[in-house]
Amino acid sequence: MSITLMQGSNFDWLSDLSPLFKAQELWFDGSYHNQVSWMVDTPSDTPFTISCGAALLAEHVKRFRFSPSVIFRLGQVTDARGRSIFQESFLNYLQRLRLRINVKVTPEGTLLTPGQPLLIFSGPRIQAILLESAFQYLIWDSSHWATQAALVNWQNKRFTESDTHDAPTFPFNPMGWKKRAIYIGGGSEDLEAAIPAWSSFDSGNQEQNKVPSQIRRLFDGEHPLGDVWLTQSQDHHANVSSLLIDFHDFNSDKDLKVNITRFLNLYKHILLKGHPILVGNSLEYLRRRTWKHLEAFSQVDLARYPIGWYQG
Repeated sequence: MSITLMQGSNFDWLSDLSPLFKAQELWFDGSYHNQVSWMVDTPSDTPFTISCGAALLAEHVKRFRFSPSVIFRLGQVTDARGRSIFQESFLNYLQRLRLRINVKVTPEGTLLTPGQPLLIFSGPRIQAILLESAFQYLIWDSSHWATQAALVNWQNKRFTESDTHDAPTFPFNPMGWKKRAIYIGGGSEDLEAAIPAWSSFDSGNQEQNKVPSQIRRLFDGEHPLGDVWLTQSQDHHANVSSLLIDFHDFNSDKDLKVNITRFLNLYKHILLKGHPILVGNSLEYLRRRTWKHLEAFSQVDLARYPIGWYQG
C-alpha cells in the first residue's frame, strides 16, 4: 500500500488496506526484509499489451511517505472488538520507511506480446507489498486502457496517424489516468465508456532465477524478429557485437538462431534503490511511439512471435 500527497490528487490510497495487512504479517514474522524478485506478466487474453504508466509511478514514488496524519489514521482502524488493527511497532516502522527498491519497465507505448514482463521488481519483500496498489492502478490498469485503445486501431488495420492529436489534461486520479492511457494508446475520449474489464492484477512472486534482468528486441532493419531474455550475468557479458543470436523460443519450444542487424534493450529502470530516475517524455511523443510499434508489428504473426532465454 503506498501513500502519496500530491496536488490535484483526490484518490484515497487507503481505500484498500489489504496490502498493509499483508505487510504487517511480514513485519511480525520477520520476513519483511527478505530480498525478492518479482515479474508481473502481461495477460494472455489479448494479442498484445501496450505498456503505460511508468511516469505516473515515478511521480507517485517521489511523494511516497507515511506522514504523521496517515499514521494517525491507520492507528484509528479497529477490529470488531474496538482494538487497533495496526500495532504501534509496525506503524513506527512505516513512518521511518525509505524505499530501497529497483523497478524496470518498458518505455510507455511499447508493444509487448503475451507472457512478457510488464514490470520487473527487485528489493525488500515488504516494499513490494506496500507498492502493490501503485503497481496495479498506475501500471497494470494504465496498460489495460492503452492496450484497449490500441486494439481498436489494430482491429481496424489502422497502423499510422497522420497528425498527432493534442494531449489532454488530466487529474492524478483513476479517471485522469484512464484518459491519459487512452490517449497514449492512440485512442480518443469516446472510447472511455466502452473499454471492458481486464484480467485481475497478480504480482506473482517469481523465483529469482526465473526473472529476466533485461530483454533484447531483435531486428532486421525495422522489422522485429523476436525478444531474447537475459539473466543479470548474461546482460553484462552477452556479446553485443554478434549478429547471430541463439535462444530458446517459448512459443515453439525450439532452439532458434536468428540473424539480426540490430537490437534494442527494452527495459529501463524507473526506480533505482527507491529513487525515480525516469526521463519524462511528452504525451504526444508516447502516443507516436505506440503508433510506431503498431506499424512495426502489423506484418508480424503475434501468436508465433519468438520470445525466450538467451543461449549464447
